[in-house]
Amino acid sequence: MFKIENVTVRINEKFILNDLSFTVPKGQITVMIGESGSGKSTMLSAILGMLPAQATVEGSIFFNGRNIVELAKQDQAVLRQRHFFTIFQDAANSFSPTQKMKQQLYGLTALRMGQTKAVFLAKMKHIVQDLHLPADVLERYPFELSGGMLQRCMLACALYLAPAVLLADEPTSSLDMLHQQEFIQQLKRLHTQLETTVLLITHDLDVAASIADFILVMKNGEIVERGRVTEIFEQPKHPYTSQLVAHHF
Repeated sequence: MFKIENVTVRINEKFILNDLSFTVPKGQITVMIGESGSGKSTMLSAILGMLPAQATVEGSIFFNGRNIVELAKQDQAVLRQRHFFTIFQDAANSFSPTQKMKQQLYGLTALRMGQTKAVFLAKMKHIVQDLHLPADVLERYPFELSGGMLQRCMLACALYLAPAVLLADEPTSSLDMLHQQEFIQQLKRLHTQLETTVLLITHDLDVAASIADFILVMKNGEIVERGRVTEIFEQPKHPYTSQLVAHHF
């Protein structure tokens, strides 16, 4: 699905990512963990083509055999729109405060697919119901919803679009423990239903342990360890991983 080969990112000549190589297997949940500033979000931005203008990128980012880095900007945008969906750290920042959720969720889903509002409403009403969102959620404004509800609205979009890839950048960091658990359960359900490939970034080891098939440990722009959940948590090999696990438990 995804294959990252020798990706290096510099911003103003400072190394942010240094020669990263890893694979995100199709249909699995890969979780990238590490402290703030380790380069996790920069890697996601590189995949999404959202790096700042002063950034330079070397290496390759393959998706289904195509090197995204070499594609024209327009072709990159089309590929991402068709195949990717992203959930960011604070869902409130993903929505305009001046429009009802109905209009915004339509713009994020059915409009991208060329579907009518009638088709959208018929399908989305079932999805929000399945996600245990309020019956009138589509008629509400973002400021009338909690952070947990807004993150579930983003999941509703993912369920609607059924993307090949779901990218999630610290999606639970602004949620309390109860809403974190609810979100993780719903994300697992989306993954099971759609067989979506997931790349999730988090600094929360509980989140990683509860959802990951495979874990990548980041430090100072490099991957210092990789392995399945049991390997990382029960038999960490790198001193930094050992420190993370010991501090957590």
